[in-house]
Amino acid sequence: MNYNNLELITTVHNPESVVEVFFDRLNERIVEHKCLNYNRKKEYSYEVGAYLKNVKNFKKVDQKVLAYLRNYSNQ
Repeated sequence: MNYNNLELITTVHNPESVVEVFFDRLNERIVEHKCLNYNRKKEYSYEVGAYLKNVKNFKKVDQKVLAYLRNYSNQ
């Protein structure tokens, strides 16, 4: 994955992980970087609509993604 195409949308601090939510401009997808306990890391890539369904009403992540996408489409 080319990290130059990623723009940070938000960071979510959970008790046992930190999740960074990015927008991949090249592929127009949402990318999650999860930093877990014991120095584990995972990365997930989602289609935007599917991601919004997964995070609906979770710590306002869906609202932040939608706000970012509105600004992105206006550029």
